[in-house]
Amino acid sequence: MGALLFALSLAAQADTRASAVDAGARAPDAAARARDAARAPDAAVRAARAPDAAAGTSDTAVQGSEAAGPVCEAAASAPASALPGFAIARVRTRAPVVALTFDACATMKQDNGFDRAIFDILKRERIPVTVFPTGRWVETHPAEARELAAQNWVEFGNHSYSHARMTRIPRRKAVEQIERTEAIIGNLGRKSVAFRPPFGAWNRAVVRLAARQQLPTVEWDVISGDAGGRIPASRTIAVVLAQARPGSILIFHINGRAPHTKEALPDIIRGLRDKGLGFVSVSTLLQEPDAQPASARPAPFGYRPLRHGKQRTAEGDVDAHPPS
Repeated sequence: MGALLFALSLAAQADTRASAVDAGARAPDAAARARDAARAPDAAVRAARAPDAAAGTSDTAVQGSEAAGPVCEAAASAPASALPGFAIARVRTRAPVVALTFDACATMKQDNGFDRAIFDILKRERIPVTVFPTGRWVETHPAEARELAAQNWVEFGNHSYSHARMTRIPRRKAVEQIERTEAIIGNLGRKSVAFRPPFGAWNRAVVRLAARQQLPTVEWDVISGDAGGRIPASRTIAVVLAQARPGSILIFHINGRAPHTKEALPDIIRGLRDKGLGFVSVSTLLQEPDAQPASARPAPFGYRPLRHGKQRTAEGDVDAHPPS
């Protein structure tokens, strides 16, 4: 019943978002053609697969020092929507699909850039992706942001305004971080489909604040480790292909601080297809008929960066990306 309510809620949100989006970029027929084109190479392997029940689903609230000043559990009441009360790491589903996501991070001190080579690969492949920009990144890259918004295979998520650690700032500032960015994305003719807290730092209060904007909080279960260029392309390919499974949400960066991603991405796309996996956007993944969102592990301070060797997941197995 909970999964059904969640699906109905997402469907209602999709109807609302459609009215705010440029008709040419988000027309249902065009979106359907893009999705069909992205899935076409994988059509022969779309037989249903058994869901993976191995991952944990703890949605325990974060407790401790965050109660005084920063966003805390008592600061926000439960939203009226049926959105999950936790950050989503992945989706349990029989559908053999994964969601590729790309953060576009900028802070008040660091504008970062735009990796056009990554954009060109995705454009050539016509793979549905979800891009999570900070509001500051959109402001400092207006032409690139408009170019992304013009693609019907790209959807937007909200990554805060200035890449703030949402659990460590006062509630009113946390609200402003989300609302300000949502207004900026709205100026592109788009509406965010989800909120991704910077550093992966979340607690239930942060999730509730996002839910007030009708945004599920979405993290990841497969991390590329691409931010900062610490991980070589070969390692990124190996980690992603080993970790990805039906319903996975993969995180990369497109803000110019992931120098090896463009080298790794073609092999990752090819390798995922060889595993029988197709590609969908985050919103489509969350609306799969049998979708059961799985919780990321609570992380009031965020996750440690992925190192060259051992890795763990947001569900308790990948360390998250470092600040970018």
